[in-house]
Amino acid sequence: MSRPGLVVVLLAIGVSGGCAVSGGAAAPQSAQRTPELAEVDLALGFDHVVVPGDMVPGTVNDGTATVDIAVVTQGGGRLTWTPGRTGGAAVRTPAYAAKGRVPAAALVVHIDPSSPDPLDPGTRDFEVGVDFRTDPATAGRPEDDGDNLVQRGRFGQPAQLKIQLDHGIPSCRVAGSLGETLVEAERPVAPGRWYRLTCTRSGPTVRMRLVDLDGDADPQEWTVTRDPGAITFDHVPLSIGAKAADRGRIAESSADQFHGTIDRVVVDVR
Repeated sequence: MSRPGLVVVLLAIGVSGGCAVSGGAAAPQSAQRTPELAEVDLALGFDHVVVPGDMVPGTVNDGTATVDIAVVTQGGGRLTWTPGRTGGAAVRTPAYAAKGRVPAAALVVHIDPSSPDPLDPGTRDFEVGVDFRTDPATAGRPEDDGDNLVQRGRFGQPAQLKIQLDHGIPSCRVAGSLGETLVEAERPVAPGRWYRLTCTRSGPTVRMRLVDLDGDADPQEWTVTRDPGAITFDHVPLSIGAKAADRGRIAESSADQFHGTIDRVVVDVR
């Protein structure tokens, strides 16, 4: 599938507004740029020279959109560097906690409100995808109704784009001016395996694709033909790894924290 438009961005992490930063740490240096990601709006390859276990202070967008990306935390959560699937680095999210306050952490992408929103699809086609490896299944908590991988907009708002694991089952929800389109798999993914989950809107069709990167089985695809209409976010933050409220902080009532490892995040508005 051709990609007419990926994006490159340098992410600066600040120390205000609940953002977690290592004391005095600079954003990591880029070891190499992934050619595959050199043409997209938002493209996080995490191809950095890092120390596994160190806290994530920032990252580099290998795509083209001008954005700011902050590490936002809650309840003692943090993001740490870990080896990626094929070299380079990946981001480790907080582990599951059965009791007490939920440790939460996310990468939150902010768009300059004074400039056009490069990640606002409107009626255009788009693709969003992420590579992930989930922790072993947990019992879950009443306030935890899904593990968010990538999300923009919240349920009940005029627009939403979300890919998640709901009790381990991949799903994609796209909502716009004509309503919602929900695409769901039938069974959960296996913990400890690398997958690539992609959600694509092409005209009135929303397609979800799951690739087992640790195996040789054919990719699985699910398609729903129901036009969600225009999807307009108007500079609402995009979050990776947990649910963020409109101002970019972790959602207090339900963080929907993903527990595992995240690599290669792309958002491509065609």
